[in-house]
Amino acid sequence: MVNRILIFLDRLHWLWLVLTAPFLLFPSPKRSLAMLVIPALFLLRWLALKAKQKDIRHDTLARTSHLPPVIPYTPLNGVLLLMMAMVLVSLWATFDINYSLPKISGMLLGMGAFLAIVREGENPRGWMFGLLAFLVIGLLIATLGVFGTNWFPFNKIAIFGPIIIHLPRLITGLQGAESGFHPNEVAGGLIWVLPVIIVVTIILFLRHPPISTEAVALRKDWKTKFRVIGFIILSLGATFFLTMVFLLCQSRGGYIGLAITFVMLIPVALPPKWRWPSMALLALIAVFMGILIASHWEAVRVWLTGSNLVADPALSLNTLAGRVEIWSRAIFGIQDFPFTGMGMNTFRKVAPVLYPLFNVSPEIDIGHAHNEFLQAALDLGIPGLVAFLALYIGSFWMLTDTWRTTRCVNPGTEYRSLVTRFLVIGLGGGLLAHLLYGLTDAVSLGAKPGILFWILLGLITALHKQTQEQLRAGDNHGLSEKLKKGYYHD
Repeated sequence: MVNRILIFLDRLHWLWLVLTAPFLLFPSPKRSLAMLVIPALFLLRWLALKAKQKDIRHDTLARTSHLPPVIPYTPLNGVLLLMMAMVLVSLWATFDINYSLPKISGMLLGMGAFLAIVREGENPRGWMFGLLAFLVIGLLIATLGVFGTNWFPFNKIAIFGPIIIHLPRLITGLQGAESGFHPNEVAGGLIWVLPVIIVVTIILFLRHPPISTEAVALRKDWKTKFRVIGFIILSLGATFFLTMVFLLCQSRGGYIGLAITFVMLIPVALPPKWRWPSMALLALIAVFMGILIASHWEAVRVWLTGSNLVADPALSLNTLAGRVEIWSRAIFGIQDFPFTGMGMNTFRKVAPVLYPLFNVSPEIDIGHAHNEFLQAALDLGIPGLVAFLALYIGSFWMLTDTWRTTRCVNPGTEYRSLVTRFLVIGLGGGLLAHLLYGLTDAVSLGAKPGILFWILLGLITALHKQTQEQLRAGDNHGLSEKLKKGYYHD
C-alpha cells in the first residue's frame, strides 16, 4: 500500500512544483523552507523507484525491465551541476542573503521546471503538455505586462503613445517590481515565446496526419476539422496578442534580435528550391534597408543610442552611452570577484558604492548589467559564466542534432519529421533571439520571467531525447546507416 502511494505521489511531481511555485517566485526568509521542495522531489523519486524495484522482484515477467534514473540523463546535467554549485558559492560571497534570496529561489524553481519538463517530455503527449505550459506562461506574462508595466517613462516611439496612455496600471507593489514591470524585461520574456508560437501556428495550418481507415475518417473528419480550425483561431489570436504587447514594449534590443533571427531562419525553414531565391530577396531587402537607413541616419542614430545626450544630462539607461558605462563597471566587478561572483542580485547595490557611475543618476536602480553574460559572471563568477555559455552551446548542439536526425526519415514518418523540424526552428529561434537581446539587455538568472528559459531548455532536451529514441528504434530499417551516409528526405 505504501509503495503504491509513493508511486502515485511521484507521478504528480509536476503538481507539487506548481503548488510551490508562488512561494518560490515571491520568497521571504519565513517562506524559505519552500526551497526544499526540489530536493524533496528527488527523494520522493528515489523512494518511488525503490518501490517499483520491489514490485519488479516479485514479478517474473517484469524482471528484464530497466528503471529510469532518479535524475533524467541529459547532455546538460554536468553544466547544471556546475551552475548550482556556483549558486551555493555565491551565498558565501553575497553581502546580504535577503538581496540574493529571490534570484536563488528563482534558480531552484527554474531547475525544477527543467527536470520536470524533461521527465514528462520523454513521450510526445507529455512534451505537448510542456509546450502548452510554455505558451500559457508566455500569455500570462504578456497579460500581466499589459496591466502592470510602467510604460510612461519608456515611451520611445510616438505612434504607440496614444495606445499606452489608455492602458491602466492595475498591478503594482509586487516583490521586485514595486513600481511596475520594466517593458524591456517583459519584451525579454516574450521574445522566447514569439518564434515558438508562430511556428505552432504554421504547423496547425499544415495538414493533420492521415487517419488509418476510411470508416474512421468519415466518422471523425468533421470533428477533426472543427478542432483544427478552433486551434488555428486560438493560435492566431495568441500570436497577435503577444506580438502587439512585444511591440508596445519598444525594446530596441528585442526588435533587432527578433529581426535578425527571422532573417537567419527563414531560408532554413523553406524547401531547398526556395532557399536561394529567398536569400536573394533578403539581400535586396537588406540593400533597400541600408539605403533607407543612410538617408535617415540621424533619426536612426537617435533611436538606436537613446535620447539626446545634451538634452538628457542624467543619461538614463535607455541610452547606449549609459549602457557602455554600466558594462565597464560590470567588468570591474568581474575582475574583483572572478571566482565567486559578488552574489546574485547584488550588483545593483554594490556598483554605486564600489564603482560609482558618472553618467547615470544615482537615483536610478541598476537592476542588472544590461548584458546577460556579464550579469551571469557578476552573479556566479567566471565558472558560472562558463556554465551559462555551455547551456547555450549544449542547447544549440541538441537542436542541430535533432534537425540532422529528422532529415533521415522512414517511410510513413515524413509528417512527424516535418513537424519536428518546424519545432526545432521555433525553439531555436526563441533561444537565438533572446541571446541577441541579451547582448544589450538582460533577464537575469533567477528572475521571474526566466522560468520560460528553463522550460525552453527542457523542451529542447526532451525533443532531442525523443529523436534519439526514434533513431534507436529505427535501426532495424538502417536509419543510422542512412544518417551516416547523408541520405534524407527533404
